[in-house]
Order: sequence, then C-alpha cells, then structure tokens
Amino acid sequence: MTTEPENLTLELLRGIRADVSRLRDGLTSVREGLSEVRDEVREVREDIRGLRRVQDNHSLRFDYLEEVVGTLRDSTMMALGHSVDAVERKKKMETRITELAERVEKLEKAK
Repeated sequence: MTTEPENLTLELLRGIRADVSRLRDGLTSVREGLSEVRDEVREVREDIRGLRRVQDNHSLRFDYLEEVVGTLRDSTMMALGHSVDAVERKKKMETRITELAERVEKLEKAK
C-alpha cells in the first residue's frame, strides 16, 4: 500500500477551520456578555429614572418648605416690629405724661 504524501493545503484548511470554530465560540461568549451588559445598563437607566422622580419630589417639598419658612420669617418680623413699635409708643407716652405732670406741678407752684 502506498502512503499518500500529506497535503499541506488540507492541513492549513483544517487549522483555519479549527480557528474559525474557536472564534465562533468566543463570539457567542462575547454576545452573551454583551447581553448581560445591556440588561445592567437597562437596570441602571431605570434606577436613574427612579432617582430623578425622587429628586423632583424632594425639590417640590423643598420649595414648599422654603415658602413656609419665608412666611414664618415675615410673620415673625412683623410681630417683632409691632412689639417694638408698641414699646416705643409706650415710652413716648410715659415721657409725655411725665413732662405734663412736671408742667402741672410748675403751674400749681406758680399760683
């Protein structure tokens, strides 16, 4: 029986076929990994949307609280202003009464 010489072309083609098969397996693995990454990106986007909703809610509450604090501050300042004004008027009236009392005493002494 005669032995056939090895065909180098066939050997190279078989090697290429094996490489292509390994590349296909690797590509399948990459696609699976990419699918997982896409799922995670989707989850992150959903989380970001949720955080934006929470932030919007907190912004609305903060604006409301800021308005309430402003109203309380204005009311307090107005109340303090009225108190200070009342104290000043009382002092003026007491001073005026004291002056009038002194004038009455002078007039009574002058009689």
